[in-house]
Amino acid sequence: MKKIIGSFLIVISLLIASCSHTDDTIEENIVTGANYKAQSTAVNSPKFSDRELIIQYKKNTRPSKKAALRQYYHVVDYEVCTHCDGTIEKWDFGPGIDLENKFGSVSSGSGGAESIQNVTIEFSFENEEEIASLIGGSGYTNDADHIASSNQNAVIIAVLDSGIDVNYPTFDSNPFLYNAASHGISGLHSGWDYVNEDNTCYDDYEQVHGTAVSTLIYESLNHADIPYRVLPVKIANQDGEVSIFDMLCGMMFSLPKANILHISAGWYDAAGANPNTTSIFLDILSQYEDVLVVTSAGNYSNNNDDTIAHYPSNFSAMISNVIAVGATNEEVTDAAYFTNYGRYTVDFMSNGTNLPFVNSLEQPVPISGTSFSTPLVTAVAAKILYDSGMSYTPYEIKQELDSNGIPVTYAKQTIYNKYIMPL
Repeated sequence: MKKIIGSFLIVISLLIASCSHTDDTIEENIVTGANYKAQSTAVNSPKFSDRELIIQYKKNTRPSKKAALRQYYHVVDYEVCTHCDGTIEKWDFGPGIDLENKFGSVSSGSGGAESIQNVTIEFSFENEEEIASLIGGSGYTNDADHIASSNQNAVIIAVLDSGIDVNYPTFDSNPFLYNAASHGISGLHSGWDYVNEDNTCYDDYEQVHGTAVSTLIYESLNHADIPYRVLPVKIANQDGEVSIFDMLCGMMFSLPKANILHISAGWYDAAGANPNTTSIFLDILSQYEDVLVVTSAGNYSNNNDDTIAHYPSNFSAMISNVIAVGATNEEVTDAAYFTNYGRYTVDFMSNGTNLPFVNSLEQPVPISGTSFSTPLVTAVAAKILYDSGMSYTPYEIKQELDSNGIPVTYAKQTIYNKYIMPL
């Protein structure tokens, strides 16, 4: 494990040396290192826990078996994914633990750990973006004006992000939020906040990232007159930091409920530094192959095909229900200077530079990043799904995007070399 982390640091350092410092201002910066001590760095980096492991149990593992395993491995505290199937837990061993040794012990299957399917190290990452905005509104109130009645024909889009502020100036009184109660989910108004463990998914991040992403979906689908519902799932805290555990929980919560899962976030992984994380994600995604997952490709001008992979966007090369999206420049004449790309790992590009937005004072501010080209493609995918009579599979939606996409000859190539025109 130490050798793997060491190689990760070397490869990342080489990449940083080769890139322009201007990329540091972009919405989702590349990582510069990783270690179990969660040391801070000047540039956005994944922060690995020095005391926590994420456990994926095999299906139908009994609660008594889970309790016995926690006792055997001297777990001092644990956390479950609320409103999920119970297969994912986070174990906390307390301070001063040799986490590498504990990881090896659990991975080896000792102490009856054959009930454990995967184990990985908890880590978090931050999304940095260039939205010039302030927090607006008085808080997420689950306002009934925004929660729509149940509609079997509406496209359900789960947005895993920093939440949503329904009082933001970009939203009017039209209902657009998923109504959990009408779908028979007890105790929920709309989505779930995995940061604060409650059902108030208010976007308290200064850069209102989730609100901006949701706004682009909202405006696009309203313009196209497509019935839809947004299911907000908060996985990023007030500092824009996302933990892998919260992302996994958010996915497991959303996938059974949504037609499309939107993720404008991601982390970088060199040389498979944490391979079991990939296994857990792929296992969960494979259980819901009828749900399309649309992800941002990242913003460090990185070729995601190469040594440094970007996830979850790179899952698009591994499983058919994931789409990765890059960004164009403002004129759509070329790829954006900041966008990640990949002939085998990024599917499409769309507008991602200086998109119009407003701050909490209703002043216009431009926003840029693959985080914001991605919801434009999500909206197009939602229209394709709706126009198919809600019958298209993710693979068929991807093929339709390819058929309708505009061929481009950008220097930064993608799988289909197609530009997707927003609605």
